[in-house]
Amino acid sequence: MLGRADFLSAVNDREHHCNPDGLSGLVYKRPVMRNQDLRIGFFGGVLVLGFSMIAFAGPPVPVLSDSHPGIQMLFSGDPNTTEEGCSQNGPRAGSGGEDGKLHNDLLECDNWDFGTKNWGQASFLQGFFVLGESPYSDDGGWKCSGNEGPGGQNPCINSTVRVVPTFKDTPAPGPGLLDGAPMDVHKDWVLRFDFKVETVPGDTFGGDKFFEAAGLTTGGNILTITGASEDGIWPRSRGSFVNGDPNRYKIRYGPAPEGSDGPAQEYFIPEQLNQGTVTLHYKASNQRLDFWLDNTLLLEDFESYDGNYDIKSVQLGGGITSFENVLYDNIVMGVLSETETCGLQGPGISASGDFNCDGVVDVADLGIVGANFNNIDVTYIDGDANLDNMIDVADLGIVGANWTASQATAIIVALVPEPATLLLFTMSMLVAGCRRCRGLLIPRLNS
Repeated sequence: MLGRADFLSAVNDREHHCNPDGLSGLVYKRPVMRNQDLRIGFFGGVLVLGFSMIAFAGPPVPVLSDSHPGIQMLFSGDPNTTEEGCSQNGPRAGSGGEDGKLHNDLLECDNWDFGTKNWGQASFLQGFFVLGESPYSDDGGWKCSGNEGPGGQNPCINSTVRVVPTFKDTPAPGPGLLDGAPMDVHKDWVLRFDFKVETVPGDTFGGDKFFEAAGLTTGGNILTITGASEDGIWPRSRGSFVNGDPNRYKIRYGPAPEGSDGPAQEYFIPEQLNQGTVTLHYKASNQRLDFWLDNTLLLEDFESYDGNYDIKSVQLGGGITSFENVLYDNIVMGVLSETETCGLQGPGISASGDFNCDGVVDVADLGIVGANFNNIDVTYIDGDANLDNMIDVADLGIVGANWTASQATAIIVALVPEPATLLLFTMSMLVAGCRRCRGLLIPRLNS
C-alpha cells in the first residue's frame, strides 16, 4: 500500500527528475508552469482520482501517422507581437494566396502562422482574422472578432476556416480547393478541435454553420452542426439564437435520402455551445460515428448523411450571413493506434493509463506518472498517456478517466485524512485550472 508519507516523498523527489527548461525545438504546444503549481496539481489530481471513481474513458485521441492522411493545424506565434503587419487591418493575400501566404493571410506578418504542420493543407480562410489569446494553448489561436452585428462594422462576417487532410508533407491531390486525401474507411479516424464562440450583443440571429465535414464518394456532407432555431434559408444555416438563448446548436446527420439540405436526423445539444473541445470519432468496425463535447459522449453510433465516411475536408464557421466572434485552435485529425500490443508505442487494446501493461489502471501506474512528472522526451510506458512527448496533468487526467474502480477506496484510505472534504474541493479546482491551461495533446505514430 502506498502510504501518504511515501507519496509525498515521491512527489518531492520528482523535482530531481523534472526538466522545466530546455523546451526549445518542441513541436507541441505547452504552457509554462511553476514547480509549485505542478506539485499542487499532481497531488490534487490524486485526490480527485480517489473520489471520482470514474468508470468511462474520455474521447479518443488522434494519432498522426506517416502512412495515413491527417490534419495538424495548430496556429502559433505571439498574440502580443508588436510586428507592424500583425494586425487586423494589415495587408492580406488575395484569392488563391500570394508570396507563399494563404488566401486572406497577412502578407507582412511573419510572427503569426496560420498554416498546417506536416499534415493537411489550408484551403480557404475567410475574415479579417488574427492570432489571438487562446484558452487552449500558450501561443495563440485563430481568432476573428470585432463584429458589431447588423448595421455595424463587421470585419469577421461569416469567418471561416477550411482545411483538408493530406499525407505527411504531401500536397492535397485536388483538383478543387476542398479535395483533400480522404481518410481510409477501413481504419478508425478521429477529428478534434478547440473553439470559443461569442454572440454579438443585440444580435437575435447568432451563428449559423458551426462545423461541417464532407466526404469524397458523393461529394456530400457527412454531418453539420448548425444553429438550433428554425430561422434561416437552408436547413444547414439556421440561427443559433433560440428563445432568447444564444449559442444553441444542433447536430444534423443521417440517414438523409435527399442529401444534407433535405430532411435529416437532428440532435439538439442540451447546453450552450460557448467554449470547449469537439471530437468526432469514426468507427470502422460498424461504420458509425460518435460525437464528443469535451469529455462527454453526446451522440453515439449515428450515421452520416449519405452513409459515406471518407472525409476529405473540414469547415469551421461559414454559412450565409452571421456575425459571431470566434476562436479556433488545435485542429487535428488522425487515426487510432495501429498496434494492439501495450508497450512503448501506446496502450494497444489496454486502457490508456495502464503504463505497466498489466491490464488495470491503478496505484502502480499513478506512481509511474509521479516519478516522471514534467519530463519530456518520454514514451507511453514512462507515463505519457496521450503520446505528446511530455508527462503533465493531461496524462494524470487520462489515468483518472480510466481508473480501475476497485482501486479508488484504497487510494483514498492511503492519501486522504479525515476530514478532507474542503481540501479535496480546493484541490479539484486547482487541477481544473491547470488542465484548462494545458497544451495540445498531439501524439505522433511512426509507421
